[in-house]
Amino acid sequence: MWKRHAGFDVVTWEGNSVAGRKLPHSLNKTVEMMWLKNRSSSSHNWMCYHKGLNGGTNPEDYRLRLNTTDAEGSNSNYLNSTAPTSTHITLGSINAINANGSNYIAMLFASVAGISKVGSYSGSSYDVTINLGFTPRFMIVKAYNSASGNQRWQVMDTLRGMAAGATATNRIYLDDTQAQQAGPYVTSVSSTGITLKTGYTYSNTNNYEYIYYAHA
Repeated sequence: MWKRHAGFDVVTWEGNSVAGRKLPHSLNKTVEMMWLKNRSSSSHNWMCYHKGLNGGTNPEDYRLRLNTTDAEGSNSNYLNSTAPTSTHITLGSINAINANGSNYIAMLFASVAGISKVGSYSGSSYDVTINLGFTPRFMIVKAYNSASGNQRWQVMDTLRGMAAGATATNRIYLDDTQAQQAGPYVTSVSSTGITLKTGYTYSNTNNYEYIYYAHA
């Protein structure tokens, strides 16, 4: 089902509750974003590592959850305080990613020049331009420092509409089942990146910090 490319890989494993366990991967690049899920249990959230968490300082000690709107939370146990490398990811012993006998999957992402970009930016009272080095066809954005508990995983793509205009961009959410919403969330899309309109909490508001993943 999954086809690897230079910026994406998938790893599966059976948990053993051993903290510090190292799992090899085939990304051949340092992992910059990672989604992890316990496949054997419905009681565990999707865990998310991103290199931009905590402003990029020790992001391995923080996590987001794909299925919630929560802000980042500090947790040094889930990756055993060890950042992923170009060859391995390191697991802690918590049940969400390494319970004995449970089965897991991790999806690994990295930046590739001209193809994909994992990054972060600060929200502003002005429109924000993100230099990607390519025209984005798909983009995920998440505010990670909000205490409001209502910061959605916003997803945009060119197939549904991602362009300047009052209703030209349709956004949908990873963390919710509601239908897409149309609005002026994007100021422009160019050959080098995207400009996000100010005043929209999920993608560009002053004093909010954001992470993103974009693909050409």
